[in-house]
Amino acid sequence: MQNKSKKKGLKPIYKPYLLGTVFSRKAAGRGWKVGGYLVVLGIISLLVGGLLSSDSLALRLIVSVVMIVSCGMLLYSEGGRQGEQDVAFAEIAQNRLNEGRRVPESEKDACFHPGKGFFTALVGVLPLFLLALAFSLIAQKQFYGVGALPAWVSAYQGEASIGQALSYYAVEISIRAEDVLRLLMRFLLFPFVNIVGTNDVEGLYLVDKLSPLLCLILPLFYAVGYLRGPYLRALVHGNIRLGRRRHDARERKARQVRAQRGAEQKKELI
Repeated sequence: MQNKSKKKGLKPIYKPYLLGTVFSRKAAGRGWKVGGYLVVLGIISLLVGGLLSSDSLALRLIVSVVMIVSCGMLLYSEGGRQGEQDVAFAEIAQNRLNEGRRVPESEKDACFHPGKGFFTALVGVLPLFLLALAFSLIAQKQFYGVGALPAWVSAYQGEASIGQALSYYAVEISIRAEDVLRLLMRFLLFPFVNIVGTNDVEGLYLVDKLSPLLCLILPLFYAVGYLRGPYLRALVHGNIRLGRRRHDARERKARQVRAQRGAEQKKELI
């Protein structure tokens, strides 16, 4: 991007802006976008999860990384767009302040602040983070139970030699809070689960324990993208100046052409 900008003569132009606040209602209200991206990623994973599963670790790694990076870049772009808008509003607020006009706190809250993107990302991921934290505290290694016995085997359950062993098959499996949270975490963190694979008990247990940290990775893309707000706004000003220069250059060239034609016409008349 920077190389292309230099080739085209585009240079970022930074203008002063009023620094806003980190904690604001508008920043908190944007959190639903961050949470929405996480839910969308989970839905996409649920729809195509069967197709993405593979016995090949390399294939699972490539597919999962592509999913994570793709969703992350969407959040990164969204954060940058919002940051650029906040800087634009902050420039207007700074101009009002320079003119001696008062800037209300409500408008100051809408101005850019480097930490505002992190606050928005935190608000958006907070419900998921709390669920992941609760799950990580109670998560245990998953062991799979056996299936149901054929009906003809029940006749041998009364025998002392094998009855005790067969009684293990009669144990009913109940759904616990841990199972519900595990299902939700596997749904929302499917790309990370897919990297490990469904047959790796130790790997899945590690993912369960690290789920609070894993759920923070994608929202971090939004926060980092938001930091690019001043640079993106500076590129806008640079584009405006570049457009004016090109327009002035075309006007000068047109005047020179007209002057040259006028001089040629005078020579012909003489």
